[in-house]
Amino acid sequence: MAKILVVEDDKQLRENICEQLQLDNHQVRTAPDGLRAFEVLPFFSPHLILCDIMMPQMDGIAFIRAIKRHVNYRTIPVIFLTAKVAQQDKIQGLEEGAIDYLSKPFLFRELSLKVKNITSHQTEFLLQELEQATGEKPEIQFVKLFSERLELHLSDPSLTVEKMAGEMNMSLSALQRTIKKYLGRSYIDIVKDYRLRKATSFLIQTDYTLQQIADKCGFSSLSYFSYSFKEANGLSPLRFRQHHQVRADLP
Repeated sequence: MAKILVVEDDKQLRENICEQLQLDNHQVRTAPDGLRAFEVLPFFSPHLILCDIMMPQMDGIAFIRAIKRHVNYRTIPVIFLTAKVAQQDKIQGLEEGAIDYLSKPFLFRELSLKVKNITSHQTEFLLQELEQATGEKPEIQFVKLFSERLELHLSDPSLTVEKMAGEMNMSLSALQRTIKKYLGRSYIDIVKDYRLRKATSFLIQTDYTLQQIADKCGFSSLSYFSYSFKEANGLSPLRFRQHHQVRADLP
């Protein structure tokens, strides 16, 4: 089962795609355009995004450019859904970072197979990298265990890679190689991104003070939390919370 975000402005098609993916046992969230999709991302970390190109407010090209610039989302693969079939349009999408196209109208069987192939490849790739890094038969539960340890030690600002290696019963070098090869980023960046995602949820869903959120998410100081959050999201934690409170109050 994969987590998939469907970004499509046609309500009927959006619902049909969602239904088909759910029948394939995937977890699905939807959005009618790129702007609304960005509001979903802090609460839903998809393995794959299916995105229309021609949409109001923020079209598919603008959306993929935005996610490729964002430290938390730039590694998520994107498949474009489009009625635009000109070769130049396809080349532009691929240049922006899309991994594939589905031309409308498409068969849902084709959609299912493409999603299956991409998400299965991601799992197989992880297992291959784990096997190369550890020299042992990889365990499918690695990612789950790693996430559980991050959550367990969320408030610990001293969650070093050495400590995590001990938690994972892996050597330091094996853990570093595994994370680097699979995610293409350092352990420090991954932990920081995880903490920022949790902080985003706290800002929107709770009335915790900024200091409480900084403490709960393992930031060593409020100033470091504020700096890191603004660097990643373009807004200070306070401005981000105010922005979403205003949107929530709109009819």
